[in-house]
Amino acid sequence: MPNRIFTGLGYSLVFRVMLLLLAGGLTFGTAGCKSKKKLAMEQAAREYAEKIENAKADLRAILNDDGTMPLSEMERRLLNIRSQNLNDPEVQDLISQVEAKIIAAKEELEKLKAEEERKLREAEEEKKKKESGGYLDDYFEQIAGARSIDAANSKISETLKLFADNEVPVLIIISREGDIVDYDKPAVIKDYLHYLKDQKRYTSRVYRVKTDDYGLITELELIKK
Repeated sequence: MPNRIFTGLGYSLVFRVMLLLLAGGLTFGTAGCKSKKKLAMEQAAREYAEKIENAKADLRAILNDDGTMPLSEMERRLLNIRSQNLNDPEVQDLISQVEAKIIAAKEELEKLKAEEERKLREAEEEKKKKESGGYLDDYFEQIAGARSIDAANSKISETLKLFADNEVPVLIIISREGDIVDYDKPAVIKDYLHYLKDQKRYTSRVYRVKTDDYGLITELELIKK
């Protein structure tokens, strides 16, 4: 009889102990889950704060750049920061400043590009003008329109330096129909320039020039306007 009572008490005690252990395990498990969640949140907060600080550093580096950072690198860094969607007022303000700087840099590049293209066009036009001898028209007009004899003589001396010698032939086309060309009385360049000085008007334009290996004119052909 006593053994049966003891056995009953033993089972009851064991059952209670098991309940206590199970309850304790659930408590510890819940506490463990809460602890892991808190650690994960703290880790995420640290990583977010680090992203914000890195973004600020990158944005300030762009703003403080003295021109050594390529525009493409500025845009790459800005795009990377914007893609992170960082909800920080200072970051957003720095982003606005960087965007303004990039826009200004692009506008300046466009101006420089346009200026370079203009210079290239002018250089090409000048080259064509030189090859066709059109620049001589300016010289001839200045001689004819000189305000004084001394000014005209000075321009004549300057112009003659463009020719191989003072006796370079000057042919003036009076009319042209197909292959039939009528010329005025031939002259040499020195006489023709003094003729312009005396007449005070230039009524032709350069039609063709021939030059030597040094770029000096050896023959000049004009045509009446």
